Amino acid sequence: MEELLDFDAVVIGAGVVGLAIANELCDVIDNVLVLDKESDFGQHVSSRHSGVIHSGIYYVPNSLKARLCVEGNNLLYKFCEENAVDYLNCGKLVVGHNDEDFNKLKELKNNGISNGVKGLELLDLEGAKKKEPLVKCKHALWVPTTGIVDSHGLMQTLEKLCQTKGAIVQYKSEIISLSFNSGTYKIGLSNDDTIIHAKYVINSAGLWCDSIADMLGIDKYKLHFYKGDYYGLRDKTRYNCLIYPLPEEMGLGIHSVIQLDGSVSFGPNAYPVENLDYSIDNSFHNDFYNSISKYLDIDREKLYPDYAGIRPKSFKSGEAPKDFIINNETSLGFPNLINLIGIESPGLTSSLAIGKYIKKILI
Repeated sequence: MEELLDFDAVVIGAGVVGLAIANELCDVIDNVLVLDKESDFGQHVSSRHSGVIHSGIYYVPNSLKARLCVEGNNLLYKFCEENAVDYLNCGKLVVGHNDEDFNKLKELKNNGISNGVKGLELLDLEGAKKKEPLVKCKHALWVPTTGIVDSHGLMQTLEKLCQTKGAIVQYKSEIISLSFNSGTYKIGLSNDDTIIHAKYVINSAGLWCDSIADMLGIDKYKLHFYKGDYYGLRDKTRYNCLIYPLPEEMGLGIHSVIQLDGSVSFGPNAYPVENLDYSIDNSFHNDFYNSISKYLDIDREKLYPDYAGIRPKSFKSGEAPKDFIINNETSLGFPNLINLIGIESPGLTSSLAIGKYIKKILI
């Protein structure tokens, strides 16, 4: 026999963005439910990434990515301080190796300034080495607001805050149906006969957000899976900051990532895949070594495959990059259904700002 449960709002997806949204909604809406098909929070996009707190230098001025990243950067550092979440504001160098690269670095600096990023500075080799003595470059852009964060600790804290405010976070709950009638959304789950009714539904399902939207006949969204590998380095060398190449077509390039324990890893690359597969091997060892060697001297034999992640891009190779898609689908006849599509990098950095943004666009 079906059991009917009424909630004011349902957030689909307990990644960092979904939890940040739920945390904000709890302040203005009663009876918030977070659903996730996995056994714990952040099992996919939210835990398989670089863990970088981005500054906002790359994104088109006034785009959602630009606005939410810059706002989210400030919010995230403050949140970590107030809630004892581990982070490191180490800054980063974006490096160039010739005059053409220097012009690109200037463009990147100007774009960052347009987005409101503070403290950007163009450096020569001597200036770059004052930031990171081991770097190899001719010029570099110094980005002081970049850092790294313990994303697991962040999600754990957000989950606890949601629960303290009365929200229910329910795992092992895969959605198999979603319909709308007379102002109410009806959600069916795979694990029992429970039917959930809600006025507000926020689709933050990450890799599956287009499939959730399609349950209501919204078929205009199409995600493309891009896998990114990360390689570790068996080396006790400690670095002062992150080092990035200039951005590439489908990502920011293979960059260094300082872990909170002081170790370093590198990645990600980006290539299309059809299925969810987090396996990793030595296939890209030479590519990684050659990319890294442009800005750091490392021992090839100490580089090893570590882990992989998959990003939900709303565009594919050869297409112009797209902004975050965050829509209240009222015009399609679905008021207070909010779809979040293609929330990849800088989604982690933007998460707290996205939560506040969702709160503003609810009717």
